[in-house]
Amino acid sequence: MDAGWFSRLQTQYFAEADGAKFRWQTTDPYLAKTERALIDHVKIDGGERLLEVGCGEGGNLKLMTSSPRRVIGVDYSLAKVRWATQHVPGARFTRADATSLPFHDGSFDVVLCRDVLHHLSVPDKKKVLAESVRVCRAAGRIVVIEPNGRSPIVRLQGLMVEAERDLLLNSWRRLNQFFDRGQVSEPQVVWTQPFPVGRILFHYRWGLPRLSRLLAGSVLGVEHLIGKLVPSQCRAYIVVTMTKGQPSA
Repeated sequence: MDAGWFSRLQTQYFAEADGAKFRWQTTDPYLAKTERALIDHVKIDGGERLLEVGCGEGGNLKLMTSSPRRVIGVDYSLAKVRWATQHVPGARFTRADATSLPFHDGSFDVVLCRDVLHHLSVPDKKKVLAESVRVCRAAGRIVVIEPNGRSPIVRLQGLMVEAERDLLLNSWRRLNQFFDRGQVSEPQVVWTQPFPVGRILFHYRWGLPRLSRLLAGSVLGVEHLIGKLVPSQCRAYIVVTMTKGQPSA
């Protein structure tokens, strides 16, 4: 894959703020519940400082049930940053390149990077992770959340959207090679959302989101039952938590 073409595709596809996606993520009876449960894997103490790298419209921060002392979101898209500033109170947002973050070393207690790495070339994946570690304090936490290409639902998304095509390659085995064991602890890995068919059924563009109010509970119940049959490593999301300054032996 041509790295220059891939980078241009990502920049163009994600340049504008997607207000409909933000509202779907934060208010839909089905999606908001599943999204909040996903973000709750980022354990935050009320006195901690949080940075989200690649915050988009700010939906993740909007859904957080905890209230960090200081919250900053950065994104390469100025339009998304402006949207987030207007719709997510209590947080600050700024435009920044994730490969060169405008913060001093150790500025944050927790750094969240969700749905970012699969939009980057291999060299930039490593740079973003290195920057995330740099701005995190010693013994602070870096949390990476990525879709899992072994999930049928995630694979369908990757096939439908060209800018998401790298999802087809996403896996824990692939992600694992980008983490610098000299700077962080052995990653703690959680696979979550066994078979989130509601993401397709109620999708704000391709699905029937109006049905979510009637069917969200039923679909979540069906997903729970199916989840008992789905191997953990085929679940839709991979949540990786690392601690800075505790390298593995």
